[in-house]
Amino acid sequence: MRERLHQYLADRPAGATAEELLDLVFVARGRDPDFGDRFLATLLGTDPRFRFDPVERRWRAGACDALQRPLAEVDFVVVDLETTGGAGDGIIEIGAARVAGGRIGERFVSLVNPGRPIQPFVMRLTGITDAMVAGAPPLSEVLPRFVEFARRAVLVAHNANFDAGHLRAAGAPLDAPVVCTIRLARRLLPDMRRRSLDAVAAKLGIACFNRHRALPDAEIAAEILCVFLEKLRERGVERLDQLLDYQRSASDGRPFVVHVPRTRLDDVPPVPGVYHLLGRDGRLLYVGKARRLRERLAAYFTNARGHSPRILDLIRHVHDFRVTETGSELAASLLEARQIRELKPPYNRQGRGLPRVGFLKLGVRARFPRLWTTQRLAADHATYLGPFASLAAAERALSVLGRLFKLRTCAGRLHPAPDFTPCLSGQVGACTAPCAARVDEAAYRAQVDACLAFLDGGDDRALAWLAARRDVLASDLRFESAAQAQRDIELLESLRRRQQRLNWVVTRQNFVVLLPAETRDSAVLYAVLGGRLAVEARLTAAADVVATARLVRERFARYQEAPLTRADVDGAAIISAWLRDRSAHEGIILPLDGPDAIIERLDELTVTVQDLRMAGVGPLPSIEAFGGPA
Repeated sequence: MRERLHQYLADRPAGATAEELLDLVFVARGRDPDFGDRFLATLLGTDPRFRFDPVERRWRAGACDALQRPLAEVDFVVVDLETTGGAGDGIIEIGAARVAGGRIGERFVSLVNPGRPIQPFVMRLTGITDAMVAGAPPLSEVLPRFVEFARRAVLVAHNANFDAGHLRAAGAPLDAPVVCTIRLARRLLPDMRRRSLDAVAAKLGIACFNRHRALPDAEIAAEILCVFLEKLRERGVERLDQLLDYQRSASDGRPFVVHVPRTRLDDVPPVPGVYHLLGRDGRLLYVGKARRLRERLAAYFTNARGHSPRILDLIRHVHDFRVTETGSELAASLLEARQIRELKPPYNRQGRGLPRVGFLKLGVRARFPRLWTTQRLAADHATYLGPFASLAAAERALSVLGRLFKLRTCAGRLHPAPDFTPCLSGQVGACTAPCAARVDEAAYRAQVDACLAFLDGGDDRALAWLAARRDVLASDLRFESAAQAQRDIELLESLRRRQQRLNWVVTRQNFVVLLPAETRDSAVLYAVLGGRLAVEARLTAAADVVATARLVRERFARYQEAPLTRADVDGAAIISAWLRDRSAHEGIILPLDGPDAIIERLDELTVTVQDLRMAGVGPLPSIEAFGGPA
């Protein structure tokens, strides 16, 4: 344990607080606030490799004491290399500029004969040709001169891993610490998406001339460093050890610690699946899903500005991971929700990762149907519109649709009476106010029918009215109101497109989804009955298809009226989001009009499963193949 803590502190010259060190030892804290200090004093206090700074309240490795120098007294050498390009590329030019006291001083530059041809794209980029380096000294002569120039200075580069890596590979004794201006840019310029030399220079107002030659690039990076040193002083970073820690710190100001070697990612496939993040003792810490597992896991082990404090704390405790391929994002989402519910990992929050969907519901069987928002479907014969990206998005559509067709959106049963005072919507004319008996049942039903006709695509009068209103508002120079009318038009057009595409699924709430399994040796079937996930099965042979079809038929009636469980709500939300976001050829959907529908289509189902099992299958057939709209 001491060796582990010593390595941690050796990599962090400015030291670490007791809280940081305890986080490396314990996953959870006890209730004794003084225990941590006593524990570390006992563990480290007698070891001469460690020392505790009572002023800053930090533990340090004694080997880092020499780095506690004021930045004003530190010499920096900013270096840039040009290389031949290609595999095993060689150095063709070294350029460097010294920075001392915040000013750029002496320079170093030399072409290098790499002893191999320069790649054509490098010659076009840099302007350095084979003829230019033919008479230049070899690296064995140039490197000692550069090392002498950079002696006792802190090496700096824009993307230091590249430049320092090439210099070390060439035999340069780089024992001094290395500063990377890209890493500093991540902390000091967090709003920037691109941090190339050009992008950072432009952000800071630094001119770029003669780019892609070693000395000009080194001088640009040196100017960037001078600006960054000023910014660091403003943030209280005044010593070299603090600077070295700052460039490695995460967005929460603490060191960004990754225990998992990035080479572990080489074996992770870029496919949909579920991943488990594991602690030092193999304990499950977190369950997640991904459309592309390799990219998602790589994002954890990159010091990105988007990591929340909770995720950063998780990353610091992760020592390994395991993955499960699922074949589809839908399968990954459902497996993730089930495992979170069953395994209860400490860094997951129940329901937090579920997609947020919303629907509009029109209870057409009531005397005066109302329009309202809901987060789930139900087998109640109402008309559902959606799914929307969130309940808030559904509420925006509710506002526009209710106002346009003057439908009631208030809750509660109606007892129409002429002396009843309607709500604000009724008073301003956004609702025909059946509560105050201002509209009879037949006239209100005509409003509902007009709304349904619009959604079915058979009546464009509502859009035409909105477009005319928009044009009048624009001609009256009421541009904000005209823009709002245009947004209402776009929302309604989107709503109608979604309704025409998904109405048959949302209305029936009984359908089967078929997706290829992760290994293509089988297909996965999901049966949604009564708006909830009722059957999940892997189909490999015809016998599996028959047995699963019988199970779907058996459960059909029972799931139409059964109350929703928590697992049903999770599955329904995931299925709804998948319906909303799926691409045209992602999965096959088979509508079920009744309990016998799946039995009647057994032959089609069997052939489709065989198609999904074919290796290298092309675009999937559209849902038109099974009688549903495209």
